[in-house]
Amino acid sequence: MPLNFVAIDFETANFDRASVCAVGLTKVVDGRVSSTESWFVCPPTGLDFTNTYLHGIGPAQVAGAPSWFDTLRRIKTLADGAPLVAYSPFDKGVYNAANNLTETPPAGFIFLDALAIVRNHCQLPSHRLPLVVEYFGLPGFNHHEAGADSLACALITLRVAEERGLETVEELWASVPARTQTRSNRTRVYAKKADLPQPSAEADPGHPLFGEVVCFSGDLDSYTRPEAQKLVASFGATISSGVTKKTSLVVMGGFDPSTLREGATLSSKIQRAQDLAANGQPVEIVTEQTFLEILSLA
Repeated sequence: MPLNFVAIDFETANFDRASVCAVGLTKVVDGRVSSTESWFVCPPTGLDFTNTYLHGIGPAQVAGAPSWFDTLRRIKTLADGAPLVAYSPFDKGVYNAANNLTETPPAGFIFLDALAIVRNHCQLPSHRLPLVVEYFGLPGFNHHEAGADSLACALITLRVAEERGLETVEELWASVPARTQTRSNRTRVYAKKADLPQPSAEADPGHPLFGEVVCFSGDLDSYTRPEAQKLVASFGATISSGVTKKTSLVVMGGFDPSTLREGATLSSKIQRAQDLAANGQPVEIVTEQTFLEILSLA
């Protein structure tokens, strides 16, 4: 297969991965961008918005927007069998979560992770999307606008292919070392606190928690804090006692964004994660329900 793919980006309304509120798609044919489009989506989870500060989308923007089912149909038509390339596994997680919530059978899309090839190709202190765009000298873009993010992802993917002299999708992703090697290196760097559970050396590198840096905020109903930390470490994740520039996942206990009282404030950890996300750090904030769904994914 030549360099034919569709770069994809989802934006979510709140901390639930299934709360899709926008999607952006950039189609690449024979190594050239042919089109970019984006649209708002009526979130399958309802109109509870906590991420408006990040992307500017609220209930008014999604009024009358296509449903998740209609969105899948449009994506399938545009992709026309080409793989979907996203800048991190987050977008595939959104796709899976929305399908599970709406009981929609998978559409058979092939997802590829552009962040994996960028990490292997560029030795940078951070691989956040805006910094990689700047590193490659690509045009500035409106970060967290779904169409702009998908275009940035497509251009970065094409630049890596160009610099490596690769002409097909298969060659490009085959050039990335096995995930076990790259992720295990990261966990050895991040695991510093002897009093916290250490990432399991025998963890399955295919699990979505493998290599992630996880911080817990609040009390969970399903597990005690030590139990939850030990569990995610068994999947190869590194435990962080606080939110830092290395944190990639923050799990909120005892909180539902739909029941937050007016005037109530989030914890300092959540506020810190929101600030980092607003500045471009790929940190995800999830509720306990979404955390349990992540645990169950293979």
